[in-house]
Amino acid sequence: MMALRLCLRNQTIRCAVRSIHQKSYSKTPVSVFKKIAKSFETHPILANSIAGGLLMFAGDFLQQCFFNDKINWSESGMFGSVGVALGPVGVYWYRYLERAFPGITAKAIAKKLICDEILWGPALASVVFFLLPLVETRDIEYAKKEWSNKFLPAWIGSACFWFVAQGINFRFLPIQYRLLYLECASFFYDIALATYRYQF
Repeated sequence: MMALRLCLRNQTIRCAVRSIHQKSYSKTPVSVFKKIAKSFETHPILANSIAGGLLMFAGDFLQQCFFNDKINWSESGMFGSVGVALGPVGVYWYRYLERAFPGITAKAIAKKLICDEILWGPALASVVFFLLPLVETRDIEYAKKEWSNKFLPAWIGSACFWFVAQGINFRFLPIQYRLLYLECASFFYDIALATYRYQF
């Protein structure tokens, strides 16, 4: 009887240890990353909106750490809101590009790059250098001046950066991860963009 009790007790301990091990494994950084990556397939609009908002917020926050004595949280919040708003638009934009120019041939990629820079690039620059100043100041004349002074240099600079980054994006990444890649690359671009927007 004692032997049976010990056997059952050992079996219970083994089951408990196995359960704890499985739970702890399910929360490892790798498994968390897999769940996050999966969300870009299952919930692309929500996932891209959250990622875009966080990355643009972080981009502005970091440039403030370099240049400002005090963090303006409202500024970072406004910049982050642009990323949230562009999430759904970006999802449908890259789906459209893939339908319009399917494949990863040099010709298809070139068409995607040209279309992206002619349409998406100016739209993003206009949001940052016209719509954002307009919302922040409610002064349309200031917004017009900000756009006229900074739009063209920002667009040219973005074209140089994004032709290379988007070439990699269109050639090597599946469509569901393109906006995530774009937002990760944007993290570095956003630091430069926020610096140009607020420091010059």
